[in-house]
Amino acid sequence: MRILVTGAAGLYGVHLVDELVRREEVSQVIGVDDFSREYFEKDPFIKSEEFKQKFKFIEGKFYDLTLEEIDEMNLDVAVHLAAYISIPESMERQEEYFKNNEYGTFCFMQTLVRTKKWPLLIYGSSPEVYGNPIYTPMDVNHPMLPRSIYAVTKLAAEKHCYAMYQWYGYPVVIMRNFNTFGENQDISGNAGVVSNFLVKSLKGEPLIVHNRGEQTRDFQYVKDAVHAYVLVIEKGKEIAGEIFNIGTGVQTSIKDLAKMILTITGSSSKIIYQQGRSADLISLEADYSEIKKKTGWEPRYSLEEGLKRTAEWYRRNVK
Repeated sequence: MRILVTGAAGLYGVHLVDELVRREEVSQVIGVDDFSREYFEKDPFIKSEEFKQKFKFIEGKFYDLTLEEIDEMNLDVAVHLAAYISIPESMERQEEYFKNNEYGTFCFMQTLVRTKKWPLLIYGSSPEVYGNPIYTPMDVNHPMLPRSIYAVTKLAAEKHCYAMYQWYGYPVVIMRNFNTFGENQDISGNAGVVSNFLVKSLKGEPLIVHNRGEQTRDFQYVKDAVHAYVLVIEKGKEIAGEIFNIGTGVQTSIKDLAKMILTITGSSSKIIYQQGRSADLISLEADYSEIKKKTGWEPRYSLEEGLKRTAEWYRRNVK
């Protein structure tokens, strides 16, 4: 099996590549990334020379891949993870988010549909497409009420991909990834809340919590999330057309997350409460029953265990 991973230097990307190169049925993994974020190494977990030989890296924009290049790859699966992901930043850089997340995905999809082999496309989306919950847990039929440019671009990109499935029968699976954290997550100004809190707590800096920290998220450890992708890859084109949520089905408040991280790291950092942001969602909680039914996937790591593993990695790698 030959697999392309866009966004290969991101949180999902490095963990997925690391998992795929270890599998006997995978002969080659091709990673594409433009290093637009302050990530760590592009393949920090692939230590075996045998596994490294199965990995090829291309630096550049995913949407610049030509038809000839993709046909030459002879792909079975394309996992599209590349995206700009900061919600506040998306309101300041709206055109860039449109070009990369939406138009870039449109161009990539238009190239894939012209390939000879039609590799299965697995598109990594976001629960932000749902907006504030009308009910929880949120299933894949929850109304779409995006509240930021980021969310709009992810939803539009989903629709571009799914239209190719509905019109031409191109094999597509949509994965809506709830709040994922883990080793190698970006720690720049646009970092996720978990990596932000972990780094600040390890440095003894205050943790900034918006509002009273009562807004909730469904936090999942990246190795659980990547396992879901692996199971979908194994199923292949037989589950084309499916839309899946991946998350734990458990809500955790931002305030409780901050306290948990301070306990795990043994930090003396303070929690500082600031005014909220208008586009922040009140809560998120995944109904993952569809992917469980189709693949048997369930989360295996508790929030505490995932945080402990991630904290230890940041302790070793972040100065």
